[in-house]
Formats: sequence, C-alpha cells, structure tokens
Amino acid sequence: MYYEALQRTVRITELSDEMVKQYAKKIFGFAYSKTQNTYQAEDLTQEILCSLADSLRKHESITDLDGFVYTVSCYTWSKFLKNNKKHWNNLDIDYFINLRSGQDVEEDVANSQLIERLKIEIAYLTALHRQITLLFYYDNKTGDEIAKQLNIPHSTVRWHLSEIKKKLKVGIEMEENLSYQPKRLWCGHDGWSNDMNMHGIGHNPLVDNICIACYGTALTIEDLSRTLRVAAAYIEPLINDLLYMDYLKMVGKNKYQTNFFIHTRRHDLIIAKYKLHNIAPYAKKIISAFRAHLDEICDIGFVGATLDRDFLLWALIPLSLQKWYYSSLSEVLSKNHIQIDTPKRKDGTQHWVCAGFKDEELPDGFTPEEIDFKEKSNGNGIKTRGSDSDEHSLQYDGYATIKIGIPWREFGSPNGDLRGIRRVAALIKSNEVQNEYDKAIITSFVEQGYAKVENEKPDLLIPFFDKEEYGKLQAVLDIIQKEAGETLFADFIEGFAEAIEKEIPLFISQNERIYLKYQAYPQYAVLYWLADNDLLRYPTDEEAKRLCTVVWCE
Repeated sequence: MYYEALQRTVRITELSDEMVKQYAKKIFGFAYSKTQNTYQAEDLTQEILCSLADSLRKHESITDLDGFVYTVSCYTWSKFLKNNKKHWNNLDIDYFINLRSGQDVEEDVANSQLIERLKIEIAYLTALHRQITLLFYYDNKTGDEIAKQLNIPHSTVRWHLSEIKKKLKVGIEMEENLSYQPKRLWCGHDGWSNDMNMHGIGHNPLVDNICIACYGTALTIEDLSRTLRVAAAYIEPLINDLLYMDYLKMVGKNKYQTNFFIHTRRHDLIIAKYKLHNIAPYAKKIISAFRAHLDEICDIGFVGATLDRDFLLWALIPLSLQKWYYSSLSEVLSKNHIQIDTPKRKDGTQHWVCAGFKDEELPDGFTPEEIDFKEKSNGNGIKTRGSDSDEHSLQYDGYATIKIGIPWREFGSPNGDLRGIRRVAALIKSNEVQNEYDKAIITSFVEQGYAKVENEKPDLLIPFFDKEEYGKLQAVLDIIQKEAGETLFADFIEGFAEAIEKEIPLFISQNERIYLKYQAYPQYAVLYWLADNDLLRYPTDEEAKRLCTVVWCE
C-alpha cells in the first residue's frame, strides 16, 4: 500500500526510482518504531511521503538528504500523533532506533526485542549490580563517582562492571526458561511458632516457589529470578525473611537452599502403606484392653459417661495413644542413644516446618486401599491445651472431620473455653439456676456442637472429668497400658524408621533426618484401622463434629 502511494508521489514530485528504493524501508522502519503497529505504520509512512513531496518542491537543492528526510519524518510523526492519538492507544517508547543507511525493518524489530530482553536481564540482577548498572549506563556516572557514592573501591566497581557485562551477555544469549511450572505448598508447624502463616510458606505463591526452586539445589538470587521469571527486587526481601527464620540456609557466599523437608504425595503414601500393613496387632491389643475396662471407666460417673460407648472410645483411646507413643519413642531413642533437637528460630520460637506439595498427581505403585488409608492415617493435627486454672483438653482432627467439611476444629480461647466447659459441667451436676453469663457460654458450646439443651437443661456431648474423676480414669488407663504393653509401639517405630530412612533426601540436615525417621505417629492409623475392620463403629456426621475431644482437670 505504502509503496504504491510512493510511486504516485514520484510521478507528482518527479522523484527518481533510486530515491524511492533508498528511503522506502527506512521511512517504514521509522514509522513502525513509533507506532508499533503495521497498519498505523503504513498510514504514517504515506503521510511522511506526502510531506516529503511537498517539502522537496520548496527546495532547489538539499545538501544533507538523510538529515532532511529524518527531519520531515519527525515533523510528520508529531502531526500524526496529535491528530490520531485520541483514536488509538500508542505504546510508550523510551528509546529510539536511529535510521541508518542499510538498516531494514527486521533489524529494527530485532533491536527492539534485544532491548526488552536486556531490561528483563537487568531486573534479574542483584540489588548492588542493578544499582551500579543504573548509575553507569543510565546516569552516565564514572567509575570514580560510583565508587564514592557507594563507598567501595574504584577497582571493585570495575570488577562489578565486568561481572555485570558477563551476566547480561550470558543471560541474553541464554534461552528463556519457559518450562518452569509454579507449584503451591501446604504448611504448618510442629512445636511453638509465633506466626501461623509461617512467614508466607503455604500462603504466598512467590515464597512457595522460592522454597521449591531451592529445594535440593543451591541457587543465587539471579538464578532464582531467572528460574521464576520474577525481578530480583521482589525476591530479595522474602529471601532475607526466610534466612532469618532458618527456613533457607546460605551455601557458599551467595547461594541459598531450602532448609526443611517438603512432603510429596509419594512419601506420604509410603508412610500410609507401612502403617496399613503393620498396625493390626497393635490396634487389636488396644481395643481388647479398652473393651475389657470400658464399664469400669463409665462407672466413674463423669459428665458424658452415658454417651454412646463407641463414641467414648474415639475420645478415650487417643488419651492412651499419646502416652503409648511417646513412652515407646522415648524407649527407642534411649536405646539407640539418639537425641532430637527441635530447631531454635531467631524469633525465639522452636518448631519444625511441616510442608508439602499441593495438588500433586497420584503416583503409581499403590493400591486403592493404601491410597484410601493415606487419607485416614494423616490427620490434620493433635492439639493438647491447658489453661492457667488447670483445665486441659485433647483434640484429634482426622478423616471423619474432613469428610463432613470441618478440616480444623479448635476451642476459641484456651482459658475461656476450657473454664467454660468446667462451668457447664458444674451446672449439669448441681442443677444450679443459670445466669445470663452461663446461658451465653452454653449457647456458644451448642453452636460448636459440644453441648445440647433439652427442657432448658444443658448437657455436654463430650466427656469431661473433674480432678477426682480424672485421677480414677488415669488409674484405669495405667492398667490398660500395662496390659497392652507400656512401650507397645517400640517395634512399630523402629520398623518405621528403617522403612522411611531411604526416602528422606540426603541434603536434609542430620537432625531433621532423625526427626523424620522417628515421626511414626500411629495414633490415627489405630483408630481408622479399627473402624475399617468393624472393631470400632464409624461416627455419624453429627458425632464427627466433636470427635476425639476430651477435657479434664488436674
């Protein structure tokens, strides 16, 4: 289109064919560099040619034809922009590619892409290198000026400039990383933490992917930026925070590596497989001992003693499971001269990071039964809580709770809720008239599913033991523990450690490897194996809301 217009202009202005061939591509290149749009570039080219024809008529001789064409092109572009910008969105161009003899449109576009790639590579540089680059190339500072401004030796500035050039050259010549697929993590903690959001792990996608990218591979900030395709300025403060919490560690002078274990679905299935095929003899001993003494426990007369017997077992068995497991673990660690030290974080807390990949595909090599048992034997958490007035509670959140859409149950405030439960239990035993405060407490527990009211009389739907009743309960539980074996799970734990050790990556710290090896946790496996084998009734959906919850006073 623009070439035909030029031919018409040639006939009008009597320009030679040689001039047409010499300037056609240059003018179109100029137009395209301004508009970044082929159709708009063609329109602008036609207007430049018309302006050029008019201008040539007014001059008998032109000494610098290149400069003349360039001047006319810029003038015409200014008019074109003023007349047309209201009709289309012009891209901001912060650079201009000069029209040079022999330059073509393809070269213009290549240069444009090169500059854009250069901007990206500069964004990947570390903070110091970004600062030196801007000072030297954009602010035209000399090496001496940069040295004075940054308070570093001039020779160091020269070295940094040399390194920057190498990095930019390598980065520009390198193929862009388009294969990286962002992933997400779930995250919690084992121990004491001040930040339930775990400094972004499991909540901030960029933090997740920093930890994933550095998992098993030490990377520089520039490596991370290029891998994640994110400017280093966004990554640096997150890395500093993760370093502060020891969630990342320094490797060498400038590389970072994730400092905690990340669970995979395969790893968790291997754990579930071991539990499924090894928990049966332990679970049978436990249920047999509890069934033999259940009447004796209910005869204590605690609040909740009249609840369904199987429902009570879901609450009472975990009390003994906790003691069985930790007594057994202590025995195994002592026998093998092992000590596990919970990491001390720089914010004063002590905890392990418990994290894993979200939405992973199901790996091959596992049966449907093993996959199903994995969901059941990996609970959301075991919560033991105490108040300043000696009330205590134990809660398990497991498969039954998840199934009805309640993934995490927790009393609202440690002191208020536990003291409130104690007050409701006292009202039940004494038949005392409720005041307005009592009614508000009862209403709260009814809403949570832990209590009910019939004929204006409250009743707890979970077992509660006062100090005297809890002493009697402990006496019976001690008998049960001795009958089944005080260190019942010792062999189970040692077998677990042997089975899981080879699955833990070697780059994980020795202390964490030991922690993971002995993290057998058979508690959920016992309960759900018993339920799957008809030795313990599965709870109803209504019971699941308050399942595995028991409160006592000491």
